[in-house]
Formats: sequence, structure tokens, C-alpha cells
Amino acid sequence: MADPIQFDRKPYFVTWKDQNGDMQKIRRVPPPKLHEALPEDIVKLTRKRSDDFPEGAELTVKHIANRHPNTLQLIAEDGKTTFVNYTDIEIKERRAARDGMQPEELPERNRYLLWP
Repeated sequence: MADPIQFDRKPYFVTWKDQNGDMQKIRRVPPPKLHEALPEDIVKLTRKRSDDFPEGAELTVKHIANRHPNTLQLIAEDGKTTFVNYTDIEIKERRAARDGMQPEELPERNRYLLWP
């Protein structure tokens, strides 16, 4: 099993040339991750993005960047991708391994074993 994705908040530096040609440098720290979604999870859009990504569409999380952990790249079955904020999704199925658990060990997968 692959190691789980780590979302560390290690500072990094951004450098650029300003209008005068001088090099500028700024220190940035990624924000904390504020959602439970991981790559390979199935999510549902709670708001329409475009005609290709209507409200209620179920998509797969393709990627979450370490420097922008609250923006998710989603992929549809036809291969189209979009970027959304974590507030625009609802997790439908957790497929990624979490905290040393295999996906099949997650409680949602074993609901039929629970007494009503």
C-alpha cells in the first residue's frame, strides 16, 4: 500500500521580478486542509460549475495540491476535469486509504453488517 498523502504546512518562497527588474522574494505558508476528501474519493457537486459539470454530478477527486489543499481537481467519467473549492462538494464515497485503514475497512463499506 502506498503511503498516505501528507499535507504539511512547510513554508516556501516565491521569487519574481517586479516592474523595475528587481528580484522580489516572499515567504508563504500553505493554508490548513479544511476537508476530508482525498484523491480517488467520489464527491458530488453542490453547486453548478458549468454545463459540463451540473449540480449533483458525481465526480472523482483527481488531485489536491499541497500548496492549495482546499482546491480540488475533479475528473468526470468522460475525462473532463475542473477545479472546485472544498465548499462546493459533498463526499459520497471514501475510496482512498485513511490513517492506515484499507478502503474496504471503512464503515461506509460495511453498512450491511450493522444492526438496524
